[in-house]
Amino acid sequence: MKYINAKDILPENILKQLQTYAAGTLLYVPKDGEEKSWGEVSGYRAYLLKRNRMILNFFQYGVSLEEISNTFGLSQGTVKKIVYNKKHREDLYFRPEASSAEEYAECGLLEEWVHTYLLFERKNKEFSDGLYLVDRYFIEPVKMPLSLFHRSSGPEAQMKWRVDATVFRRRVQNWTERIADGQATPPLIIGYTDGEFEINCGNPLFEALVNMGQKLYPVIIWMTQRTDYENFRKKYGDFE
Repeated sequence: MKYINAKDILPENILKQLQTYAAGTLLYVPKDGEEKSWGEVSGYRAYLLKRNRMILNFFQYGVSLEEISNTFGLSQGTVKKIVYNKKHREDLYFRPEASSAEEYAECGLLEEWVHTYLLFERKNKEFSDGLYLVDRYFIEPVKMPLSLFHRSSGPEAQMKWRVDATVFRRRVQNWTERIADGQATPPLIIGYTDGEFEINCGNPLFEALVNMGQKLYPVIIWMTQRTDYENFRKKYGDFE
């Protein structure tokens, strides 16, 4: 940005008033109607918000300051300032539940909820890393008919991801008991490509819900292509 001497462009009376408040300082004069705050145009502020939220979530799950520092490329002093900032710690708290995902989505942090859930609750770093490879489109948790979806994981031969039958039944039973007890449950995470759905995370939960006669359930839909995003919004917008 080019430096301009105020005396070259301001009337003398305005210059004198300005000198009263800010003589010798460098000022930025926003355009009329400009309301964006620092960092919003470049996206850096949004980046810091997302980064700091993930740091807080790592800390919430007991990751050491040293490991967080190494993961995010920050000094331990900087990490301490973030995790011990009372305001940051109290404004949002991660829970592996659909309601928590909705809260994150309202703050523009849905992806951070997804990655935290995959890393610490599902222990599925591979899936989390895969989502990070390129920018994705995410649809915030919305209740959709379970009849639209089919399992992609289980003991059956045709499944994309095969799971031992005993292990799968035990997982389904665990979810069944949690639902019957009225415990909060997470949303399903489902990919959408070329008009097709794939349950990426939550197949045993999906099976338990179907077996119990559940019709609608919160899901997070993600996709890679803009065309898929537009097609989804056009076809399923009524569920949002």
